[in-house]
Amino acid sequence: MMGRLKKNLHTAIRIALCGWVVCFLSVAAFGADEKPQAKRVLIVGIDGCRADVFPACHAAEHFPKMIKEGAFSGDVDVLGDRETGALTVTGHGWSCILTGVWADKHKVKALEFKEANFREFPTFFKRLKQCRPETKTIALVSWLPFAEHIFSADEGCRLVADGEKVGFENADKAVAEQATKALAEEDPDAIFVYFGDVDINGHSYGFHPKAPRYSAAVERVDTHVGKLLEAIHNRPNYAAEDWLVIVCTDHGGQGKHHMDGKNVPSIRQGFVIMDGPSVQPGRIEGRHFNVDVAATALAHLGVKIDPLWRLDGEQIGLKP
Repeated sequence: MMGRLKKNLHTAIRIALCGWVVCFLSVAAFGADEKPQAKRVLIVGIDGCRADVFPACHAAEHFPKMIKEGAFSGDVDVLGDRETGALTVTGHGWSCILTGVWADKHKVKALEFKEANFREFPTFFKRLKQCRPETKTIALVSWLPFAEHIFSADEGCRLVADGEKVGFENADKAVAEQATKALAEEDPDAIFVYFGDVDINGHSYGFHPKAPRYSAAVERVDTHVGKLLEAIHNRPNYAAEDWLVIVCTDHGGQGKHHMDGKNVPSIRQGFVIMDGPSVQPGRIEGRHFNVDVAATALAHLGVKIDPLWRLDGEQIGLKP
């Protein structure tokens, strides 16, 4: 009798121990599965790109796929509701996109930066670093004012090539190559990549989907973006990362101009394309603004917006 009791007791202990081990391993595995992915952001800026050009870009492969599988809005206002005296030009547009505030705050209302107020209203790179100093940011550009005026010295801005000197088609190609390399070899939390050739072709041949050289310039950027997306997917830690890709513009155009576009929808109306696992797929309903780009990037990166920053933008296109 005692032998049978001992045997049954030993069996019960073994079963209990096995149960505890299985439970521990299950919890450990669940915890590993639940480990949050590292949030990353890539913003692709296409200067002077109309919102309605993409259907005309028949050779484009990546933009149509991103629009179909990700989130898209073709109703992104580049001036905002309140009067700021700003013109629909490059200096103003990118200042709004990168800071998340309108021109009455950052003070860049045209192409000049003499009155710029980036100390009080810096880029979202700077906001990110204020909250998490260890984060790495990179900006790869072909327009000199980004490096001279918009980004501060500690934000990782690199003038890859001066498009005004070497031509923006060549400069865009160099930017794409450097951005691909940076994504493969470095570990940025946020990266901004600027392409300027679409705007140049608009000024030379017309800002219109039926202008062949204009749409061809957009197709070239599509190829560049394809390389960036491939570089992201080939990153060694890609499975542990959550990349948000945002494609946006500073303004559209009509004829061969875009400066005074307050009452011209094809100039004032921009767009945003968003792709990544944190994006809510489909059309982003309603009217939005280019200042929403910075707010969306910060939200994805897990940065709590400080009311003292007085941002004008708000997050769009992300899953609840």
